[in-house]
Amino acid sequence: METIKLSLGDKLEIELYNSNGERVSPLLVSQYERSLPDGSMEILAPIKGGRIFPVYRGVEMGVIFEKSGELYTFKAEAIERRISGNIYLLRIVPKSGAEHMQRRFFFRIDCILDLKYRMFEKKDTIDQDRGEFQKAIAKDISGGGLCILTDVQPKYGWHFEGIIDVGGNIRFIGKIVRAINVHDKGKYHYEAGIEFIDISDLEREKVISFIFDSQRKMLKKGWSTK
Repeated sequence: METIKLSLGDKLEIELYNSNGERVSPLLVSQYERSLPDGSMEILAPIKGGRIFPVYRGVEMGVIFEKSGELYTFKAEAIERRISGNIYLLRIVPKSGAEHMQRRFFFRIDCILDLKYRMFEKKDTIDQDRGEFQKAIAKDISGGGLCILTDVQPKYGWHFEGIIDVGGNIRFIGKIVRAINVHDKGKYHYEAGIEFIDISDLEREKVISFIFDSQRKMLKKGWSTK
């Protein structure tokens, strides 16, 4: 089996399986720490919703990672949990080589982030015809897109140029894939799901790093680690 090449700090997404090979959890976020001489590796204990997600010995999983803008996955099995200082670690052993992924499934985190955006029908609309930037709030975000709350009615299928601060401004082009009326749910009148369709690898990595760092900050603030 080909050695899986990961680097310290590489972001990972984990999906857990039952004995029938069916996924039994939403995507979890983790990070590669080191490889061991016996072929196993240690990763940070996976996180869900700001909490350590317990993964027990013998549990099978899929591990998703990114290299040079390409996505890969491999099968693994959990073999040991341990604590080093205040770091929760999970030791896993790969059960397959890395396979290229054609489609991305991204871990999503709830948030409240200010956003500037403008909407336009056609992707090739020139800059001066895209209109003025509006303000909105992002209520969740992933490496594949975000969900926003806005006072301006979004139009399904239209394009969306956004600027959002995730520890530094990123700029992207997205497409509106969901638009609903939420008049009865507070200040904002509309909710829209945006899929990234034009975002650089560097900008996407900033989003993924922001998600991972936000999860870690939740833990440091004393959220449950059970």
